[in-house]
Amino acid sequence: MTVRRFPILAALALLSSPALAAAADAPAPASATPPAPAPAAAAPAPATPAPVPAPSAPASSVPAHTPHDQTPDQVETHIATLHQQLGITPAQEQPWGAFAQLMRDNAERFRDSIAQRRDRLSSMSAADNMQSYADLVTQRAQDLQALNMAFRTLYNGFTDIQKKQADTLFRQSDQHAATPAK
Repeated sequence: MTVRRFPILAALALLSSPALAAAADAPAPASATPPAPAPAAAAPAPATPAPVPAPSAPASSVPAHTPHDQTPDQVETHIATLHQQLGITPAQEQPWGAFAQLMRDNAERFRDSIAQRRDRLSSMSAADNMQSYADLVTQRAQDLQALNMAFRTLYNGFTDIQKKQADTLFRQSDQHAATPAK
């Protein structure tokens, strides 16, 4: 499930232009001394911004601010693993089936949305790019809300042991996702 990616996606919205992404990735100056203040008679800033250098990556590469999708096989593996970890019983198969199908549908919609965005990226203006990303994140949030409702139905039918297992499993997953990479 890609639930843990949502906060990352929201943060990446701030980096929706190559110029911002490059600025965010720029290393801090090596000098520990602060820069000298500008002289009082400094030249005014130019009326037009400096040109942004062309990206060095090939046109077919996906920008860092476009989220990645899961393959259908990855989704199925996740569903099977979650089914086993939660100990779904035969009596819980109906709500489980609805939940699992919603995971598949959401993943497919997300893959399609990302593919459409990738196809249009080269012709998008910066404003269109930001709107496209906002639309993608909005759709993802709506899908996660629907998935949450299906999971609540399933969770409400769990035994106390299954609830504790689910709580632990989801907590660990969130803690892992929140741990910075080393």
